[in-house]
Amino acid sequence: MQITENKKYLELLIMKNKIDEILPFEVLESAELCRYSRDEDILVANSDMPYFYFFVTGKLKVFQIHENGKAFLIQFYSSFDSLGEIELVNNVKASCSVSAVLPSELIRIPIEVLRQRAIDYPPFLWYVSKSLATKLLYADRHHSLNLLYPVKNRLASYLMAHEIKSDEIVLKDSLQDVSEFIGTTYRQLHRAFQQLEKNQVLKKTKKSISVLDLNKLELLAGSIYEEK
Repeated sequence: MQITENKKYLELLIMKNKIDEILPFEVLESAELCRYSRDEDILVANSDMPYFYFFVTGKLKVFQIHENGKAFLIQFYSSFDSLGEIELVNNVKASCSVSAVLPSELIRIPIEVLRQRAIDYPPFLWYVSKSLATKLLYADRHHSLNLLYPVKNRLASYLMAHEIKSDEIVLKDSLQDVSEFIGTTYRQLHRAFQQLEKNQVLKKTKKSISVLDLNKLELLAGSIYEEK
């Protein structure tokens, strides 16, 4: 993670995303712009969370780690959003893990500053309430889609959320990780790959995943894990 000292660029991002309409000026004075590299961790579940984050550029993966050690994908963020509403209100440790799928920029503000200077500020309270309500609705929809959609569709959506270079999908996660993220078994995941290969959507080898028909992959993916 790198903290940029470019104040003008930080101010530009704050205005572009209308964060200045959410928080008072004295709170924004403590804001910092953080840059994360691809695959870099931003939050780790159950760890201390001293900052509230506004996600402004890039792409993030939000997931949970259950007691049995398995990961479960919640959502990909590719447009303006925030991290820390639950932790701010309930004063708890990070509820989810978050990593950068692509190089990403986030604006962070100390949570204690928000508790002291913004917890009673109406625009910020309205934003937090609306954000929590939206995430609750999305979480309910996400769990429903995981039950309704076949594994091949969930796999397509997961793959589409990652970077595609020269018709190849850049994927860091192991297949075991992928199966856990999309709520299936390794065997079912392997069958889903076979289905996509049979339908000439993609070709998987031990080291790479080649996209044969991007349009078909997009149709299968829909917006299961990512709002469009």
